[in-house]
Amino acid sequence: QRLEDIRTLLDPASVREFSIAISDVVRQYIEAEFKVTATHRTTEEFLHDLLESSNAALAAHRNLLAEFLHQCDVAKFAGVGLSRQIMESLHQSARSFVIESSKPPPTTETPETPRSTHAKEAHDSLPST
Repeated sequence: QRLEDIRTLLDPASVREFSIAISDVVRQYIEAEFKVTATHRTTEEFLHDLLESSNAALAAHRNLLAEFLHQCDVAKFAGVGLSRQIMESLHQSARSFVIESSKPPPTTETPETPRSTHAKEAHDSLPST
């Protein structure tokens, strides 16, 4: 919901405010979802610790996060303007990250196949010798 609220800032005249807001939402989400300190740290500190982290779900998104956070930093701290298209892309990246990273990891268990079930039943019905 907070990402949708930020859409009101999707205007090149509001690029700094947009970059601060969207970066804050993503960092706060990371802290809440992954229990990793992401706010009140530089992007480099956060990404360095992420590289050393054993959190595979978050580490899988490291490259996306690096690109996203660097783009936000350029707008926030260097005063570089961003086009509406780039701002839309940043918004979509943030949204995709939240959606993808909130999905439960795929299970590694595979259900028994009918063949193995039938083989087990056949084995269980064999007379003992």
